[in-house]
Amino acid sequence: MESPLLNKIDQHFLIPLAVQWLEKMSRGTVMAIGFILLAGIAWVDYATGVTVSMAPFYLLPIGLIALRWGWIVSFLMSALSGVVWVSLDWRYAERFSIWPDAWNIAMRVGVFVLFALVLSRIKWDIMQEVKLTADLQAALAEVKQLSGLLPICAWCKRIRDENGNWEAIESYFSDHSDADFTHGICPDCARKYHHIA
Repeated sequence: MESPLLNKIDQHFLIPLAVQWLEKMSRGTVMAIGFILLAGIAWVDYATGVTVSMAPFYLLPIGLIALRWGWIVSFLMSALSGVVWVSLDWRYAERFSIWPDAWNIAMRVGVFVLFALVLSRIKWDIMQEVKLTADLQAALAEVKQLSGLLPICAWCKRIRDENGNWEAIESYFSDHSDADFTHGICPDCARKYHHIA
């Protein structure tokens, strides 16, 4: 099901296009693609060993999940990607040392989590912008605006409408806008006509 908000996304940037494309897919489909992509990257990383770095490719499934699911699920994908990457590196490690390896795990997972959070925030900002734009367009569609020259009588202040009829200013504005009138008396008229100081 296509979101009407996503039809209004600016088409000039890659991330909004990715968000629009991913929103057309179900969350389960995007999750399955993310896991398949992670498994494929892990297999290539395993097959190539330490001679070829696959580090940037681990960001792809994280990005997919972040742009479709948001920060919580992308945080879990970040942790999983970091664990997979480190476990493949341990295969080639000559010896295990707790502090350097713990540092490497923390740094890898930290970068992945930061990437996921940034993409999730960008998606949230895009969706907010689209919602605000749609709300603004809906509000503008409801606004009635008078424009042009209005023929008004210099004596009685009635306005001539498009049919040539002269009507009271209150009636004209009520018919042509959403404004309502209430009557009062200004201080000058109060002094002049009612002798009120």
